[in-house]
Amino acid sequence: MGHHSHLEIAGHPFLSCRDGYLEDLAALFTESDRRVVHHGAQGTEFVYATTVTSLRERLQVQGLTAGQCRRDLTEALKVWALAQQLADGSASAPRIQNTEGKASDRPTAKPKTVREWRNQRPGPTSWTTRVPNAKEIEDEVRRRLARCWDDLSFEDMAALPSPDPLYTLSWYMSYRSLTRLLLELAPDEHAEVCLNLSELTGCCVELDADLPVAGETRAEQLADLAQNAPLLVITEGVTDSRLLSAGMEVTHPHLKGYVNFFDYAGGGAEGGVAAVAKTVSAFVAAGVANRFIALADNDTEGHDGLRKLKQQNLPDRCRIVHYPRLPLLEAYPTMGPTSERPVLADVNELAGSLEMYLGRDVLMGDDNSLMPVQWRSWNPRMRRYQGTLLDPDKKTAQDRFMEKVKSCRAGQGTGQEDWSGIRAIIDTIVTAFE
Repeated sequence: MGHHSHLEIAGHPFLSCRDGYLEDLAALFTESDRRVVHHGAQGTEFVYATTVTSLRERLQVQGLTAGQCRRDLTEALKVWALAQQLADGSASAPRIQNTEGKASDRPTAKPKTVREWRNQRPGPTSWTTRVPNAKEIEDEVRRRLARCWDDLSFEDMAALPSPDPLYTLSWYMSYRSLTRLLLELAPDEHAEVCLNLSELTGCCVELDADLPVAGETRAEQLADLAQNAPLLVITEGVTDSRLLSAGMEVTHPHLKGYVNFFDYAGGGAEGGVAAVAKTVSAFVAAGVANRFIALADNDTEGHDGLRKLKQQNLPDRCRIVHYPRLPLLEAYPTMGPTSERPVLADVNELAGSLEMYLGRDVLMGDDNSLMPVQWRSWNPRMRRYQGTLLDPDKKTAQDRFMEKVKSCRAGQGTGQEDWSGIRAIIDTIVTAFE
């Protein structure tokens, strides 16, 4: 029978691999997802576990969107149908295999490194009936995810399609794209999804549970920059980069290592919206393989500074976005130019610098009112004012935010902190390539 690893979603196994694991799946997890429990004579539980939402977002920022996985499904079914026609017409028809699958001989000794554990799979099962259509595939996935595998009766198991159409599909569709489809159809976005390696720690295979399977596999995969490198986000300066990186570790910790903010401090690069435009132009001219996002303030200067860049024919690997509209900013206290008393105004697209997204709790002044936006210069091209917080208020907001991050990292958060602005920005980044 052999020992198998598999991807498990909501208690149901998919993408089983005999006497090894699939590297494309292992690289979707991080070492922080590792869970190892030794049960003595009963064996060892060795899994990498996260949630449907977390894994879905990791795939999303790698370009595997819901739309892309469905396009991949359509193409995979076409190739499957062609392979079936060839098989029906000739016994020697060539097999069409998943190009992401790698085969290796079963190791004869206990592996010492992750590199020794290459993907191992048996040959494809021939499909003896008609090729299913996309709707039938999705219906089959939904049916399986509706119940846990362990709850299936003997009659239920006997009624499973044979040969398994999802197993056959995996030979014509990339593992990651198929995984994205499975996650898209999962009924509970908070359900656990894991790479289960427990059987590989038993006799015969004896995978060392101390091996950093996910970490080392991901490190190797980063050599393929075009598809597997982290999504690079270019911000207006080192402060924005530092604050967003810190905030993402609280709101979207599962994206650490998958989304990187441009390190202005490390390279000594200048900041500001003009620098963003220059950096994007340089990346495009150099043919940088990474997918990258230019992320600018949601204010007058930000929109004006990227106006010409947006009119250019940019490559598909590039996106130009601003911080999103925020409900908090729709009625925000402002000062001047015509009034010395605070006047409520919608400051979206006028004064939406990063500080305005750090949370209502951060923006509250000593008088228990929001720090006001000060209207400054008039922009004749945009025909509107540019607004910002006063410099002392900016510094106060930034310092309070980092204290809030530090408290949450230390497990001392109250649960009442306002992270809505940071969540909205990271969600904008995640969905930028849809």
